Amino acid sequence: MSRELMLSGPRKDAVAYADWVKKDHRFCDMLVQTSPALTGHAFPRLKLRYKPSLVQLEGGSWHLPLLDPSMRATPLTPSMWKERLEAKACLDVSSSETSGRRLLLLDVRNDYEWDVGHFEGALRPNVDCFRSTSFGLSGEMEDPWDPLNGVDKEKTDILMYCTGGIRCDVYSTILRKKGFRNLYTLEGGVSNYLKAEGPAGWVGNLFVFDGRLSLPPATFRPSEGEEEEERWVGRCYACGSEVVELRHRNCANIDCNRLYLCCGWCAAELAGCCCSGCKAAPRLRPLLPGHQRYLKWHVYRDADCS
Repeated sequence: MSRELMLSGPRKDAVAYADWVKKDHRFCDMLVQTSPALTGHAFPRLKLRYKPSLVQLEGGSWHLPLLDPSMRATPLTPSMWKERLEAKACLDVSSSETSGRRLLLLDVRNDYEWDVGHFEGALRPNVDCFRSTSFGLSGEMEDPWDPLNGVDKEKTDILMYCTGGIRCDVYSTILRKKGFRNLYTLEGGVSNYLKAEGPAGWVGNLFVFDGRLSLPPATFRPSEGEEEEERWVGRCYACGSEVVELRHRNCANIDCNRLYLCCGWCAAELAGCCCSGCKAAPRLRPLLPGHQRYLKWHVYRDADCS
């Protein structure tokens, strides 16, 4: 069973609590990751929930060999992952013609997470909800949206990554059952990599599933005297223009609620909606200024939102 604990508080108290938990032999090797919440508590209310699985998949995950280490991908430390990224240049067309080996970066996240930031060379996943991910499941059928379609399962090293590593652990068992032999995951996910190695090979920010939404690499490892790398520029979902502020907003249409990047002009023109169709919807929340987030949907459910 997977366990995940996320909390916010003064740094010394949070670290002290994590140290206390790790004194239990069952959690002694637990990876603890920290990042600042500059505007106060990232999790202002205490919530305890039981979920049979942290990672939701179509059809469930009860049938997957999650507890068998041989069926999961081989974890790579951040330094090993960085070496693989650097070695990727040696496995280009010229060398692969002689060795037959390939290296493929697989982003096991959602499309809106990739839009904020990703490892250079990783294709944008055509997925807006992880539970519907189908990488490597197309079989003999041609599927232009499947980055593993037609891949040599014996001679391709597949480097999988996600925010914290849990989704990769789960999905690697699916790929292993499908015959993919050389599977590797980033230990601790992108957040652990940015803390250990900085932004080497990474472009943009890191999407996180809390009120902060988007964290720059310097959040995890502040640079000291290093030149700032070229800034990743996203694209407005509505008009396609450049968006420098890599921070999503939710569509004002309650029945859509899509997370999307948006330029200031479109946010005002579409009244906080992701498209003109949603702007004409009957249940609209007000356009929020700045970095404000909508309250829970039930707050607006019975209100006059039009």
